[in-house]
Amino acid sequence: MSRSSPNSKRLSPASTPAFEEAPAVCRAGWFQFAPGQEHTNSIVQSRGLFWCKSGHGSFEVNGVTFQLEPHDLFVLPWNRKISYRADEKEPMFTAHVHVVPWYREGAEWLANVPHEVDEPMFDSKDRRDLDWFGMEGPVRLHVEADQSLCRLMDYTTRWYTGSPREEVEGRSLGLLVVRELLRLRAMPLDSDSTRPEELRRLLVFVEKSYQRSPTVEEMATIIGRSRSHVLKLFSRHTGASAKSYVIDRQLREARELLLSTTLPISEVGQRVGQADPYHFSKLFRRHVGLSPREYRSQQGPFSSTPKPSMHQVNPPQS
Repeated sequence: MSRSSPNSKRLSPASTPAFEEAPAVCRAGWFQFAPGQEHTNSIVQSRGLFWCKSGHGSFEVNGVTFQLEPHDLFVLPWNRKISYRADEKEPMFTAHVHVVPWYREGAEWLANVPHEVDEPMFDSKDRRDLDWFGMEGPVRLHVEADQSLCRLMDYTTRWYTGSPREEVEGRSLGLLVVRELLRLRAMPLDSDSTRPEELRRLLVFVEKSYQRSPTVEEMATIIGRSRSHVLKLFSRHTGASAKSYVIDRQLREARELLLSTTLPISEVGQRVGQADPYHFSKLFRRHVGLSPREYRSQQGPFSSTPKPSMHQVNPPQS
């Protein structure tokens, strides 16, 4: 297998090619992979949005292998052959939304996407791919669960799995997904090139160690400077204290886990470096305005533990 970095280029709205606005969402779902689970679809006729909400794994698209990490969202090409492999220890929990870029007005409506040549609507004259604003192959986007596109994907999956799937709704959701994807693609890449090299080293250190609540003293040791120097670096260039920066990173991950998993709240706290459930809940409420339980109930895709996916009986199709 060959390995390749997916296209991560951003496009401005002015550079986005014109395209016919006739998209439709025709399939969506959540899927919890089993440890080491593998599956292959021979030819999928959709533009797929495949979101790794938690866990790890990999997939191969048209002969090229990509690793899956939490927060990865891939936009996948039409007519793709795709094979999945879940991690043995932390298998991925994923969401997928299938968009048909052009679905002819007045055509027979079928809220499904062919994954093999013998399935309905394969090579239908009523459906086709379009030039999707420069996304030729798999495109990786780094997303957070509270971003608009992710919330829309969760809503779309609820619509697909729990409604009659009417045509007007499928077409409206398709257009919304395309518009949100355009907005996300147009956002400028974050750059820390203007930050001091010492601070960049510390930010990398925090990213790798926030789960254990690194101290200012540890940071000072990393760069061989004083505690006060570290405090000035963070205050001047991030607008926050070093401690606040670490807490913000922990709570950002906590929000992600609350929205994208059904882990017990105490375990969410442990995973982000806040082992005391009472302190974690108090800290979360102080910074977010809601308790972790309230946040999950109001903001998350599941108001209660979800039923097992039907795709755990039938292999995943994405």
